[in-house]
Amino acid sequence: MTASDENARSAETHMPAKVSTKLIQAVGIELEAVVGSAKMSVAELSALEVGGLVALDASLNSVVELRLNSVAVARGELVAVGDRFGVRITEIVQWPD
Repeated sequence: MTASDENARSAETHMPAKVSTKLIQAVGIELEAVVGSAKMSVAELSALEVGGLVALDASLNSVVELRLNSVAVARGELVAVGDRFGVRITEIVQWPD
């Protein structure tokens, strides 16, 4: 039996190891909560000052979108959580199979 035959046989009997789902589930991620957006010219952007206002295209009760790497993963409503903001989930985005 040649060395290449032994290698081929060894590869057949040993299944490749898989990454543990526990390892993957422990990876930290960062979600963004997108409330709205605003369009303006470079001149308007340059004229912004402390205390100025930027009107967003969203109303006060608009849906907030949670994004992971710029991809929507959920939607919800903005709520107060103590002295911070939070998002109450109302929809989980369905990914194509």
